[in-house]
Amino acid sequence: MARSTMAPLVAAVDGSEGSLRALDWAVDEARLRGRRLRVVHAFTWLTSGVPAEVVQRYDLATMARRIAEEARAHALARAPELDVEAAWPEGDPGDVLLEEAERAALVVVGSRGASRLGAVFLGSVGLQLAALAPCPLVVVPHLEPRPATGRVVAGLDGSAPARAAAEWAFDEAARRRATLHAVAVYGTASHGVFVSLETPPPGPGSPEERAAEEEARRELSESLAGLRARRPEVRAESAVIAGHPAHVLTTRSRTADLVVVGSRGRGGFAGMLLGSVSQTLLTHAACPVAVLHADASEDDRALGGAGG
Repeated sequence: MARSTMAPLVAAVDGSEGSLRALDWAVDEARLRGRRLRVVHAFTWLTSGVPAEVVQRYDLATMARRIAEEARAHALARAPELDVEAAWPEGDPGDVLLEEAERAALVVVGSRGASRLGAVFLGSVGLQLAALAPCPLVVVPHLEPRPATGRVVAGLDGSAPARAAAEWAFDEAARRRATLHAVAVYGTASHGVFVSLETPPPGPGSPEERAAEEEARRELSESLAGLRARRPEVRAESAVIAGHPAHVLTTRSRTADLVVVGSRGRGGFAGMLLGSVSQTLLTHAACPVAVLHADASEDDRALGGAGG
């Protein structure tokens, strides 16, 4: 789905320290892309678990407006030249953000937030966005900011979403003038999501292990085909690594500015957004993680490539 060149970056906020760190990342990204920023705080009157007499003491709409406008002020203090708008729509956070994603170039959320609202970002809301958002989603960790490393890591496996992730990662590396590290992983997970837990992993040097490594190399080559020529200004490195995808990418995130993955993969990344791999990576990565769908790169090209 091609998006308007006016599509904003959307940052979900809830007033927590974690969401402000995500907002800072979104501000810097909007500045890199030359795009406007839309700061969104979704609220609902269905505050499950909160006693009715407590809810009645507060005007939730007023509180939501204050959170959104304070976040807007925070963004403008960081980048006074940026076009920033604030919104505080009523509704379920997941539904609101999915609707925002329909008109966004990118949605940014924090990995942790305030109790009841922010804490769901990596529960049902975060995984809902990662699986269903029609635009790229970036999850920013709650960790203290650190100096830039000049590295963008892409986890690739030859699937259509991985191809989208590769294209987006090349564009992001170009924007940041960073080195792209493309990684394919093989090992026990490469033999399928539903392998019996009793099935032993292939031993080092075994025919199965060599076949898995060769398949990973082929898939990595498929994901990168033509991209080096399209983005000659990007220094790109590739590696095929034995291990578990979540562990490998989490480890690589410690020396990266951004990790990029497809929404669903095959082989070592199969079911990335369906179970423990996704939750481990999105929860424990030391840098922001971007999740791409198969058509996301097409949208990004419509937005103007590296300048979009």
